[in-house]
Amino acid sequence: MSKTTRREFIKRSGMTVLSVGLSQQAFWHHVRAASESVLTQAAALSPVDRLLVVIQMDGGNDGLNTVIPLSGLAASLYRQYRPTLAIPEANILPVGTDAAGTLVGFHPNMGALKELYDRGHVAVIQSVGYPNPNRSHFASQDIWHTADPEGRKRTGWLGDYLDVAFPSPDNPLLAVSLAGVRLPLTLRAERVLVPAIGNVVNYQFRTQPPGDHQNKMQAFLALNREAASEHVLREQIQRIALDTYESVERLQSGIQRYKPDPAIVYNQQNPLARALQQVAQILAANLGTRILYVSIGGFDTHQSQATPHATLLARLSEAVTTFFADLVRLGLDDRVLLMTWSEFGRKVVENGNQGTDHGTVGPQFLIGTRVKGGIMGEHPSLRAEDLNPGLGDPKFSARAIDFRSTYATILEKWFLVDSREILGGAFELLDVLQV
Repeated sequence: MSKTTRREFIKRSGMTVLSVGLSQQAFWHHVRAASESVLTQAAALSPVDRLLVVIQMDGGNDGLNTVIPLSGLAASLYRQYRPTLAIPEANILPVGTDAAGTLVGFHPNMGALKELYDRGHVAVIQSVGYPNPNRSHFASQDIWHTADPEGRKRTGWLGDYLDVAFPSPDNPLLAVSLAGVRLPLTLRAERVLVPAIGNVVNYQFRTQPPGDHQNKMQAFLALNREAASEHVLREQIQRIALDTYESVERLQSGIQRYKPDPAIVYNQQNPLARALQQVAQILAANLGTRILYVSIGGFDTHQSQATPHATLLARLSEAVTTFFADLVRLGLDDRVLLMTWSEFGRKVVENGNQGTDHGTVGPQFLIGTRVKGGIMGEHPSLRAEDLNPGLGDPKFSARAIDFRSTYATILEKWFLVDSREILGGAFELLDVLQV
C-alpha cells in the first residue's frame, strides 16, 4: 500500500482521476498526522509575512569555477591544479575580498548577477558544507534536504518549519514546488501538504474520459463532502481531495492576476527562467504562499566541463536577475529572499576528461533587497595540507561554514522561529540579512 501513488489510490477507490502533482510520501504523511508534533510544542509560530524562494543547483556545482580566487597562493594553485579548466584571469569579474583577504571574482558568464551584487543585493557565503562529507549525490542531497547529517529523517527542514509555523494549516498553497512532479524532501512535512507542480498551467483537474467534465466534478465534490466520521482513512482521503481541489481552483484563478511587463523578459529557452516566471505568477496572485522551490540540473560535470558549466551559470545569473527585476516591479522585493544550494562542490584538481569529480564545500548565494551584500567567510584553502588526502578536495575545517548555519539564519532572522528544534541543535547565525 505504501508504494501506491495518490492518483492510483483514488482511481482504485472509484474516484475521478486527477492529474495533479502530489508526492505519495506527502499523502501518507498527511494520513498519519493525527498526533501533535513536538516541534509545534517547542517552537514559536512565525508571525511574519516573508517569502523564501529556494533554487537547487542539482548535481554538485563546481564552486571553484563559480567564485574564483584572484590573489595570493589560492590563485596560483588554482591555475596549477586546473591547466585547462581555469578561467583566464582577464575574464573573471572581481567582486571583493573575503575574510582572509583573498580577492575573488565571479565566472565571466555571471555578469548579470555581479550587477545585482554591486547593488548590495547578493551575499556570497564561502566554503559551505558539513563535517564528514558524503560524496554520493543521493546521500548528500538527503543531508541537505533534512539538515540531518545521518540522512535518516523523512521530513525536510522546511517541511518541519511549515509544521511549526502552521500547525493547523488551512491554506493548501502554503508552499509550492515547481521542481517537477516529485516533491523535494526539503518540503515534506507531517501535517502540511505541499503540491509538486510541474507547470502552473497544467495544474488542473482532468476527468477521464474528458467529456462531461462539469458533472463529474460535481459528483467528485459531493462524494468528498459527505460526512465520514466513522471512517478515519476515508476522512483523510476526503480532506486531501478537497485541499487539492481548492489549491487547483485558487492557483488557476490567482495566476490570471499576473500581468507581464514587456520590459522584463524571461528567456523561454532558459528552464530556470521559465520556473521563476511561474514563481512570480504565484507570488503576484497573493495566495498566501510562503515557500517556493525550483531546481536547475546538469551540474554533475565529470567531463568536458567548461562549456556546459558556463551555460548553467549564465542561466542562473540571467534567471535570477530577471526575476529580481520582476519582484521590484510587483513591489515584493523586500519580502522575498532567494537561497541557492548544491549538494557538494567539486574536487580541486581537474580530472583526465577535462572535468571535475565529486568534492566537498562550495559557495552559496543569498539574494534579495534585505540581504547584506558581500562575501561571508573565507575561500577554501587549496594548499595540499588542507585537502583531504587522496581525494583532492578541501577539508571541512574551522574556516568552513556549516550549511545549517545558513538554515538557522533563515529560520531565526527571516521567519522568526526557533531553529533549534527544527535543526536538532544550535548553529551560528550569519550576519547576512537586514531584518
